[in-house]
Amino acid sequence: MPHDLLVAMLAGLGGMLGWGTADFFAKKTIDKIGDVTTLFWGQLIGIFPLIVLIIAYHPHTPTHSHDTLKVILLGVYSGLSYIPAYIAFGKGKLSLLSPIFASYAAIVALISASVFHEQLTNMQQLAIVIVFCGILLVSTNPLDLFKLLKGHSRHKTDGLNYILVATVSYSFWLIALDRFLNGRNWVPFLLGIRVFSAITLFLYAVLSGRKLFIRGHKMWKYLIGIGVFDVFAFASVSYGFSATPHTAIVTVLAATFSIPTIILARTFLNERVSPLQALASITILAGIVLLSVS
Repeated sequence: MPHDLLVAMLAGLGGMLGWGTADFFAKKTIDKIGDVTTLFWGQLIGIFPLIVLIIAYHPHTPTHSHDTLKVILLGVYSGLSYIPAYIAFGKGKLSLLSPIFASYAAIVALISASVFHEQLTNMQQLAIVIVFCGILLVSTNPLDLFKLLKGHSRHKTDGLNYILVATVSYSFWLIALDRFLNGRNWVPFLLGIRVFSAITLFLYAVLSGRKLFIRGHKMWKYLIGIGVFDVFAFASVSYGFSATPHTAIVTVLAATFSIPTIILARTFLNERVSPLQALASITILAGIVLLSVS
């Protein structure tokens, strides 16, 4: 296996593990303190591991004024991209909306191939399609999703418009992040993006009248888990973007974050795994294996 392909796969799988674990912790907090509050504190807490990483490794990254402007714009854009997704999850049925949001991976892969001419072998293309089919199957019934998109579901207006906006927005944000980080030392830039994302979410919460204060201490351990694993996912994906040209592979593998969420929920919350979820998991694993030998 070529070294850059191995790095891309490991980076994507790191994103999968990080976001999947962060989502598991988010299940503990969203119903208690709200979506936006969870999102803000997760973003804010994630700043501190990046500071520790910078102190430990002292990365030397020459910056210019236009780099600073791009970091600010990417940070603001990141925060704004998350907001409609969390509004949608608060309004509608998560099992229907989540796979729609996960389709950002297909948009990124399509743009990377058609606009930026990312080179993929026929085998890699087939593997990506197999993984993406598994992503769509893992958290919803295809019949329910078809009814939702056709407007035949009672959930058709609950968050659908918001999740479509979030999907397109997040897709273009990932493309912009990939183009910006290409060949760069990603750590200080990711820290800057994270800071401005948290500031954006704070301003949104204030302007929309959302309360960010948290009573008690029980939620903090989960919020710390969200922040740490979310930034681990972004760090992994950012490294993949900066070190390899395989944007589509990194993105699609990272989008399989539902797998660790399901495993953790089954292990610690005794949630049942449906036959469809088991089939989807096997499908995703088959696609990853195919990708590794392509």
